[in-house]
Amino acid sequence: MPTLYIASTETFVGKSAVCMGLLHRMQQDGHTVGYMKPLSVQAQAGEEQDTALIKQTFHLPAAIADMAPVLMTPSMIEGILHGNRISYVEQVQQAFATVASGTDIMIVEGSNSWAEGALIGLSAPRVIEMLNATSLLVSRYRGLHTVDIILSVKRYLPDQFAGVLLNQVEPPHVDYVRREIVPFLEREGIPVLGVLPQDRLLSSVSVADLAEHLNAQFIGDKAWYSKPVESLMIGAMNSEAGLSFFRRRPRKAVITGGDRVDLQLVALETDTSVLVLSGNMGPMIKVIERAEDRQIPILVVAEDTLTTVEKAEQLFGKVRFHQPAKFDRFIGMMNAGFDFMRLYSILEITPHP
Repeated sequence: MPTLYIASTETFVGKSAVCMGLLHRMQQDGHTVGYMKPLSVQAQAGEEQDTALIKQTFHLPAAIADMAPVLMTPSMIEGILHGNRISYVEQVQQAFATVASGTDIMIVEGSNSWAEGALIGLSAPRVIEMLNATSLLVSRYRGLHTVDIILSVKRYLPDQFAGVLLNQVEPPHVDYVRREIVPFLEREGIPVLGVLPQDRLLSSVSVADLAEHLNAQFIGDKAWYSKPVESLMIGAMNSEAGLSFFRRRPRKAVITGGDRVDLQLVALETDTSVLVLSGNMGPMIKVIERAEDRQIPILVVAEDTLTTVEKAEQLFGKVRFHQPAKFDRFIGMMNAGFDFMRLYSILEITPHP
């Protein structure tokens, strides 16, 4: 039974999205596929949310406790630092055997980076070796430094490396990557199984997500909760410069001080999804009235502008598939831009009739 480990060397490169794309296609091709995330450092309320979504979406029979067996918590790390050297290797191995039972293929989602989990013996290289897996590296193209990283991973795992998927490539770089980077990597013996461009819809969050994350007071019609927010812009200039600045990006969140009424009004004249006012200062009546005319919600937060921006940025970059439109969009991108047949050949599997 082939096991494919989806690896990365940095956070928010789209591993969960790629896992869902693989699961969708492999199920369509008639395979019984299992999924597992051996280590999670982002579990909330004792449950790994990505795993719960994948289990529900693909009707996987395994228990979430087996699919995500190790949830790294601050108390666990504190215990290890104080000498509590518990091994989680056997726990992962037992969970893997349970989840893999009756499957044709196993998809294993790696942790946030290549080294994460080394503290408890569950770094990417260790898990790949432990599960006798083949690795697929998901990498965001950031220039030639990305090539250095891919070459290093290949040389670290020469016999357990299926290739690389270049994900979230900024549109201006797509042609260059396909024309120059892909042929170079192929000459180096690294299969490039796909090049997927960056898509702002996939990395967007809803106004409701942003309001919850910022613990903000919401002003406006609740029907506006679902508006997509594709990027952040900071309002800190004069109002004349603000108009041309805010016009550069559509469907954005504008974060500015609660006392900057001039910038708030300017932002409301552009394609803005939500206005975020920092400093615990609510909007003036004329701002509320114009926001209602434009159907733009307002969030009021207690923190200063810089802190609010830093906190809001934590939401962006991670694809969330709770919205069907996002899931459909990414599945279409995978079907168009990922070479499933080549992956099947590398894993020595064939589509079922």
